[in-house]
Amino acid sequence: MTDFPFREELPAGLRARCEDLVRETGDGGDVIARLAGWKLGGWPTWHLTQPTVIPCEDCGTAMTLLFTVTSCDETGVVVGRWGDLRIFTCPADHRHAFQVDLH
Repeated sequence: MTDFPFREELPAGLRARCEDLVRETGDGGDVIARLAGWKLGGWPTWHLTQPTVIPCEDCGTAMTLLFTVTSCDETGVVVGRWGDLRIFTCPADHRHAFQVDLH
C-alpha cells in the first residue's frame, strides 16, 4: 500500500487530486494518509496537530518516520486513547537516539 504525506504538505495541484481521491474512495476522513495497522517508514499522520519537524536531539536534523503502530479494529491494538505510536529516527546518523511520539 502507498500512503501520502499530510495534505497540507503536498503541492497545491497534487493536494487537490488527493482530496478528490479521498472523496471518491473514503468517508472524508484521513483514509489515504492514515493507513490502518502497523507500518515501516512512510509518512507520519498529523490528524491531531499541524505538521511539525521533529529534530534529532543529538544533531538537530529533521527526523524521519521509522515505524508506526496505529490503533485499529483490524489488529485489535489500541494505543493510548485510540491514537498512533510513532518512532522517528535520525537519517544523518543511525547511532543517534530514537524519538517516540504518541499522536
